[in-house]
Amino acid sequence: MKLKRSFYERDTLAVAHELLSCVLVHVTSKGTTKGRIVETEAYLGPEDKGAHSYGGRHTPRMDPLYETGGFAYIYQLHGYNYCINVVTQKENMPQAVLIRAVEPLEGLKLMAQRRKIDISKRSKLKNLTNGPSKLCQAMGIDTSLNGVDLCGDGLFIESSTGLNIDEELVSAKRIHIDYAEEYRDKLWRFLLKRNEFVSVSYKK
Repeated sequence: MKLKRSFYERDTLAVAHELLSCVLVHVTSKGTTKGRIVETEAYLGPEDKGAHSYGGRHTPRMDPLYETGGFAYIYQLHGYNYCINVVTQKENMPQAVLIRAVEPLEGLKLMAQRRKIDISKRSKLKNLTNGPSKLCQAMGIDTSLNGVDLCGDGLFIESSTGLNIDEELVSAKRIHIDYAEEYRDKLWRFLLKRNEFVSVSYKK
């Protein structure tokens, strides 16, 4: 079942937590890809020194971040590397959840073609979507989808599949935000411990 607007228009930490085990879906002319969300990071807006919107920053490409919850905020890192964020809260409350990693479920052949890797070996398969840029490349997500309504039919998220028997939901520090001063130590990264597709393994 597709997640409704009301799911996203809530506390950002709750959304980041509850997105784990939900399924990110992208329907394209080349095929459909699906990935089970196994790692997220919450960014809490103007007061969060790790967030793009820290201090009320607002550029044109950030317009989706200021929409009500349930829109996609997609930005480019460098080259052809992109990150997808799920906008949360109400309008003009620029908070979001970064999807850091997914476990590939459907369309693996298409994902591998896009990533240009051979997934016949388990070690290669684990590298398919275990990072924010990797999953975007594998699922055909780029800035042309910035601002897309996740309650639509092309790019959306389905409800949780539930945890596997050996999985445990844990929180940790966010990745690569040393510039965020005291906010770098916030335990706002959520992941499924022992899932082999997370980008960075859990360290207590």
